[in-house]
Amino acid sequence: MQRDVVSHRSRALLLAGVVGLLLAAGAPPGEARPVPPRPTVELGSVARLAVDGKSVEVDLIASCPEKWTVVEAVVTVSQGQASGEAPFPLTCTGGNKLFTVTLPSPNVPFQLGEAQAAASVVIQRGRTEQAQDSRVVRVVPTVAADLADTALLEGGGEAASIEVTVACPVGASGQQSYVNISQGPASGFGFFVPTCDGQPHTFTVRVQASQGLFQAGSAQGSAFVVVEAGGDVFFGEDNQPMQIIAT
Repeated sequence: MQRDVVSHRSRALLLAGVVGLLLAAGAPPGEARPVPPRPTVELGSVARLAVDGKSVEVDLIASCPEKWTVVEAVVTVSQGQASGEAPFPLTCTGGNKLFTVTLPSPNVPFQLGEAQAAASVVIQRGRTEQAQDSRVVRVVPTVAADLADTALLEGGGEAASIEVTVACPVGASGQQSYVNISQGPASGFGFFVPTCDGQPHTFTVRVQASQGLFQAGSAQGSAFVVVEAGGDVFFGEDNQPMQIIAT
């Protein structure tokens, strides 16, 4: 009987201690202590270099709790003497949002390689909360392609010639690229190698029909541009309806 009395007293003391700790912590029994709302920001791992090197483009994910006011939402990228800073339009909805931010370097161009990126979010609602992220990002090339909307018929339909304008940044290396024209059963490819010097270059590509013959009229064209940088391959493309014109 004495053992039962001691047991009941021990349990009562233990329960009283737990309740006391919960009350001292400001949380009622059975409920977790609330986590203060805070913003978040996370940078992507790459920065895409513009063809002329005058800007880079980065992706990031950010969020902030509802009813808070954004005081600052900004990204910076620095690489030697080149640097850029730009805001992004974060609004506090409580959910994550993806942003793509372009950062110009007004004086010294960016280059392929590595750069240091940082992002900061500051919000306010009575008090101020802040989130930051920083990391080394890889600067990779952007490849631009613009295929003409007309091609000239050659050799009685055995081929068609078409212009494609291509640009890629300094430091990348052009690889074999192609233009395709398809028109019903007739289809063919023509090949070229782009020049990567930060300037647009126009190539006249002869597309040889490998099935059937091309004819004057509507067709479908596509250009696929390939460059190499840092041991990896990067692409640019343009696809559109076009017209084949008899000469």
